[in-house]
Amino acid sequence: MNKALWRKCISESAILFVAIALGVFSFAWFRVHIVGEVDTSSFQQILALIPEKWLNFTAVDVEWLISYVGRTALALDEPFLIMMIAIWAIVRGSDVVSGEISRGTMEMLLAQPISRKQAFVVHSFVTLLGVLALVSIVWFGMWLAIQMTNVKVPAEVSGGWQQTLGPLAFLMPQPEVELIEEPMSEHVRASVFFPGLANLFFLGCFIAGLAALLSAFDRFRWRTLGAVVAIYMVAAMIKILGMSSETFQWAEWFTFFSLYEPELSIKLCETDPAAFWQLMRFDEAGQWQGFGQLGHNLLLGCGAAIFFVTAYRVFKKRDIPAPL
Repeated sequence: MNKALWRKCISESAILFVAIALGVFSFAWFRVHIVGEVDTSSFQQILALIPEKWLNFTAVDVEWLISYVGRTALALDEPFLIMMIAIWAIVRGSDVVSGEISRGTMEMLLAQPISRKQAFVVHSFVTLLGVLALVSIVWFGMWLAIQMTNVKVPAEVSGGWQQTLGPLAFLMPQPEVELIEEPMSEHVRASVFFPGLANLFFLGCFIAGLAALLSAFDRFRWRTLGAVVAIYMVAAMIKILGMSSETFQWAEWFTFFSLYEPELSIKLCETDPAAFWQLMRFDEAGQWQGFGQLGHNLLLGCGAAIFFVTAYRVFKKRDIPAPL
């Protein structure tokens, strides 16, 4: 019966998975290809037009941000990509309990020689396995784009040209610089994005656990979906509020999106791979700068584990209402 249960869960999620997989792969490939279309000096001039306050929306410094690695890393912070992973996590997580009850299939499922534990674990595992597969597809799309894309780099610099990030840099006369094309793979290694992708995976697990927890309490899937989406939107708005206003900076402590900083993970681990295993970050003076990359992932992972365990305990003890 376990094989039949696995086939049931996989077949029910196959169409959604394929659709999202095509979406995240296409976006990852397209986003990295666009990075290669804009040379670094041109991107500097574009960045100079952005108000300094807007730079608060990124946790990395501008010097790293204008590099090919930095601009490519920002793909993992795009709302579209995060939302696609969240859609999978929310839709499949909400189906763990309330989805089966809403369809009237929970009674028939549990009438078979399987336990509630088996039904819950298999469904949850397929959801988490889907998150892992989608994140892997994102990396594959980025890797493929890096191999297929050429970037324009200066062949030589004349006239003592220097990188200028002043607010009027785009108005200053720019020396003529000969640009040559080189493979993007010579400037960007796809493996450098693993820390950011790990952060994305744990964020997806956290959202899936939250959806499964609310699903365990409810009998209507539409109500579960609405509740999870509402929490997701409120958490995102709190994050934006905390980043955009110094007065409300304390609000970032009340949203799980504060634990998602893929570009910072990539930057720190690019120069020091050991930074991936840091629970806390301290500056040179010994002042606490926040949780480290391992700390972020552990908090998200522990939150997901608590959600799933609590959801199972609720599902194990609750009565299954008759289908309407």
